Amino acid sequence: MEKVIIVAKSDNNVIGRNGALPWQMPADLAFFSRQIKGCYLLSGRKSYESAQGKEIFSNRPFVILTRRKGFQPEEGKAAHSLEEGISTAEADGAKRLCILGGEEVYRQALKVADKLIITEIHTEIENGNAFFPDINFGHWKEYKREDHKKDRYNPYDFSFVFYIRVR
Repeated sequence: MEKVIIVAKSDNNVIGRNGALPWQMPADLAFFSRQIKGCYLLSGRKSYESAQGKEIFSNRPFVILTRRKGFQPEEGKAAHSLEEGISTAEADGAKRLCILGGEEVYRQALKVADKLIITEIHTEIENGNAFFPDINFGHWKEYKREDHKKDRYNPYDFSFVFYIRVR
């Protein structure tokens, strides 16, 4: 099973502010939707419970990582560790597991992911309180990049960047 981290992050690694995305980037939302099509999803509970979470997880197979005993998402499954979440997806026959955060899930998943798909939002976000961990680029090779300029709908320059694990 292929394990893919998908994230949008600012140049200073901010991924969230108070449980929400700190930007409105319709191009990234459309890109994100294309990337998760056909994926089995894995996410932390806070991301699942966020404003955008309900839409993302609707009508898709998923597992939510949580420390809360007895937590059960409405349509998906719950796990209490990354390893258990991955095993759940494998047992369900997943071919591609898309890992959607948040911060602690990304930190753990960087050790086991096969690919990274990163939307780089080219700005520095102040007051962020969720961050993507630093990437050891000795373990990753960029194999595709799409650079885009800001426009009337997307207030920042941005890039879609694809990496594959090399060690």
